[in-house]
Amino acid sequence: MASAWQRLGFYASLLKRQLSRGPDVIRWEKTVIPGWTRSIYSATGKWTKEYTLQTRKDVEKWWHQQIKDQASKISEADKSKPKFYVLSMFPYPSGKLHMGHVRVYTISDTIARFQRMRGMQVINPMGWDAFGLPAENAAIERNLHPESWTQRNIKHMKNQLDHLGLCFSWDREITTCLPDYYKWTQYLFIKLYEAGLAYQKEALVNWDPMDQTVLANEQVDEHGCSWRSGAKVEQKYLRQWFIKTTAYAKAMKDALADLPEWYGIKGMQAHWIGDCVGCHLDFTLKVEGQDTGEKLMAYTATPEAIYGTSHVAISSSHRLLHGHSSLKDTFRKSLVPGEGELACGSAHGGITALWWFSLVHYLICSLP
Repeated sequence: MASAWQRLGFYASLLKRQLSRGPDVIRWEKTVIPGWTRSIYSATGKWTKEYTLQTRKDVEKWWHQQIKDQASKISEADKSKPKFYVLSMFPYPSGKLHMGHVRVYTISDTIARFQRMRGMQVINPMGWDAFGLPAENAAIERNLHPESWTQRNIKHMKNQLDHLGLCFSWDREITTCLPDYYKWTQYLFIKLYEAGLAYQKEALVNWDPMDQTVLANEQVDEHGCSWRSGAKVEQKYLRQWFIKTTAYAKAMKDALADLPEWYGIKGMQAHWIGDCVGCHLDFTLKVEGQDTGEKLMAYTATPEAIYGTSHVAISSSHRLLHGHSSLKDTFRKSLVPGEGELACGSAHGGITALWWFSLVHYLICSLP
């Protein structure tokens, strides 16, 4: 079997470092590896004595396409090797790469190359997170069709990734705004809905008033502004779709025990999954003895004590006070904020409420 140097195609005088007579004494020996009749970039057939800027460019030009082709394709021989999957987060096709992209994709490329050198069959795909109103609004600002704007950005950013020398599996490239991709997103959503795992409810979201879209927490900067538009983000209640991941919370948390520890990741995941011992209960809300159709869900770790319940605490940002609840006005009219002390207000039909420093409300609700 050829050595690693031979597989790279080197034919040159190499300096072999050897340690002798202690760690501070180094003797260098000249070793020649036979087998190839070309220099490191096959331009002159001679070793360049001075390693100049032009030499570096010539070396890169010679090897760039060859290494790219070799790393991005899986041969028939590779298919018998163990598989290794490297997946980095797809970039938004916003126009051009920045140093954050260089950092992230250099790391994933290094992992892919390392595993390939270990004899693995590596898949390292790349794609474009191209859906959403921000991309459409950016196109409108430039008087361009969103598709033209997005495809132009993808072409430019792909060229930048190529110039960085990153070896992605481009034969597996995806673009999330194209039908051949999002048809599968729609298919999976339908299956989740049919299984009762997709549902709607009101929730507090990060609202970008300029782009008219919901933002993830990661898209809001330290000043409370949108990452793209720069607009001040608002907290707003909207009816949203949710995936019932809590149905699998216990199984996911238990499965963490089978994973190796890695820089606190298991602890972070356990915190994200949350407590799995307890019950969610729905309290029916009534006004003057009449069912309002509103329910208040509460969590308890002691469901056996539920019949001793006297009140349920909700936060001042709860949907019953700020969302589209039919009881919103009722609660707001009846609750009088206290000034540094516990104040009490009465609502219709015996629903009483206490306001504690304008932070927590206590509601007396009828049990289901």
